[in-house]
Amino acid sequence: MLLESGRFDPEAVAANPTLFCHGDCGRTMLLCGEVNPAGISEPDIALLLQAKAAIAAGIQTLMERQGLLPGDLGAVFLAGGFGMHLAIPHAIACGLLPGFAPEQVETVGNTSLGGAYLAMLDRTVLDELERIRTRAEIVELNLDPGFEDRYIDHLSLPPADA
Repeated sequence: MLLESGRFDPEAVAANPTLFCHGDCGRTMLLCGEVNPAGISEPDIALLLQAKAAIAAGIQTLMERQGLLPGDLGAVFLAGGFGMHLAIPHAIACGLLPGFAPEQVETVGNTSLGGAYLAMLDRTVLDELERIRTRAEIVELNLDPGFEDRYIDHLSLPPADA
């Protein structure tokens, strides 16, 4: 029902007139309810595409900084509530996880809480956690010369046949 731009396909709107309305936010697809209907508008979709573009461009930027391609990685771990509630095939299809295959992506739950439990139960891991902390590098994506171009490249949806 969406074009690559994130706008509703006029043919889909014409074919399903009861699913769409025009409100304060422009064209909106109704999701539920007759009295107080909930819906998703084209501006809502634009915000989702901006978030998707930032994540995808960030992934691509970090991988390029390391000289890696998605196929070079054995696994990608998605942590936290975001990862646990993400439909991996859909995340790949919309371009959120650019270039990855579903079998590469694994959800791992609340890893920060898991790490805190581990440190609380086994104090010997504190040295390893400190070693990892000192190796961590802060990357300001907005300062990477190619990040903005990658972000713009990821602002649209992939073609439906991709």
